[in-house]
Formats: sequence, C-alpha cells, structure tokens
Amino acid sequence: MTTEKQLLANIQNAQLSSGPVTASGKAIISTNAIKHGIFTKDLILTSDIEIEDDYREILNNLLECLSPCNQMESLLVEKIAVDFWRLRRVIRFETGSITKSIKNLLDEFYSYGKQNNENIDEQIRHNEQLIEWNQTYLECLAKQEVTFDQPKWEGNDIHSDIIEDFYLIAKSITLLTKVEKEMLYNSYDLDFDKLQTLLIKYGYSEVKEITAKLIELYSQQNQHLEKEIRKLSDQKLMNDSSNKLTYMLGMIPQIDSTDKVVKYERSLQKSIFQNLIMLKKLQGTF
Repeated sequence: MTTEKQLLANIQNAQLSSGPVTASGKAIISTNAIKHGIFTKDLILTSDIEIEDDYREILNNLLECLSPCNQMESLLVEKIAVDFWRLRRVIRFETGSITKSIKNLLDEFYSYGKQNNENIDEQIRHNEQLIEWNQTYLECLAKQEVTFDQPKWEGNDIHSDIIEDFYLIAKSITLLTKVEKEMLYNSYDLDFDKLQTLLIKYGYSEVKEITAKLIELYSQQNQHLEKEIRKLSDQKLMNDSSNKLTYMLGMIPQIDSTDKVVKYERSLQKSIFQNLIMLKKLQGTF
C-alpha cells in the first residue's frame, strides 16, 4: 500500500519534469499513455465476452472528466480506467454473466472432442490432398479419358485403382443380394472380373454409365471432406477459446471464493481512490 510519504515523493519526482507547457504540447502528451497501451496489455479477456471499445469509452470519458495535462497525469487516469474496468468485471462475475459465458464456451468446446491443433492441421492437410486428387480425377472422368477395361488406369499424372472404383459403385447399389453383399465385405473375394460382372448385372455395362456414377460418388466424397475440414477448423477455434478461458479463469476470483471476490473488489475501489487523490494533488486541486 502506498504511504503518504511515498505519495508525496512520487508527486515531487513527477514535477521535476513538467513536460510541455504549450496547449498543443499538452494535448499531444495527454494521449501518450493511450497510444503506448502500458496498462492495456492483455486487459481484454476475449472478443466474445469483453469488447475493447467499451473500455475505450470508459477511458475517454475519464480523460474528458479529469483533464490530464501531462504524461504522469495521463498514466494515472489510465490506471483509474483499468481499475474501473476490472471493477465492472467483478460485478459481472458476481451476477454470473461471466460464469455463464465460460460454461457455454466450455460445453461447446468439449462437445467437439478435444484434439491438439497439430493433429487437426494434419487431418485438414490430408483431406485437402484427397480433395485435390479427387478434383483432378473428376476432370479426367468429365473428359471421358478414364477407361475401365483394366484393373489400373493412369493419366494426367495420377493413378487410379479401377477395382476401387467398381467397389464404390457396387456399395451404392441398393438391390444387392445377401451373397453379393458378403462378397463386398470380404476383401479376399474382390477382384476385377467379379466386380465388373456385378456392375454389368445392375446396369453398369457401358463406360458412360460407370463414368456418370463415379462423378456423382466422388463429388459427394469431396462435399463430405469439405464438411470435415470446416468441422476441424471450428474445433481449432474452440481450442483457441479454451486457451483464452484458461487465461481468463486465472485473472478473476474463483466462484467458490466469496471472500476473495469481496477483497478483490475492495482493493480495486481503494486503488481508484488512491490514484484519484494522487492525480488531484498533481493538478493542485486537492
């Protein structure tokens, strides 16, 4: 706690350098604390819960009301604004608004199933590569460059397993018999000739029909992959929110510590009062 002797010493030291004496000089220096942001570092918890413009409004109102004329006075006004901002946070905490926001964000975060961002980035890259390959293959299919008379096809710098293409089409057929379904789910039974025979039976005997179905299936696959990428990107955002919440919880009293909340509130009120007295003494009005 600042003693009266320390307070007077601070005032005397500050007065050794009075700063600009002209009106324009005072106007410029009065905003130095704001531009430097000495007290605003990490002051705003999250953009969803606290808005920097609200803090700026408090600060600007105090600057107008208290009329600082030099850098020392401006710093004191900003310290008062910071304490007012934190006092408002305590009040919001006491009414439960911050607690509710934390709970909602945590519920949303954990509903995704937490993964670290490195794993998420790896999955996103993998899906993007699949989309890129699929898109190239779709272009080849649209140009009718792909042939289906051999188990493998190569063209346009890509390789395609035609057996896998036939398998995709066969899985989409709803009229398969029980024996045919069992064949599809037993990989050792899958070969080019059996799958080709199965497709011919269900109307896929021509290149045109096979091509049209593959375009449909690979387009659907790309849509699914894009949806997964969006979901993974949302999960990254939730990870970031979780980190912000961890930081937030370290800055405010815990909900089960009522005494700490009260003491914290009183310390802020005391700090506001002390800084206001120091400012008024500097200005010669106290």
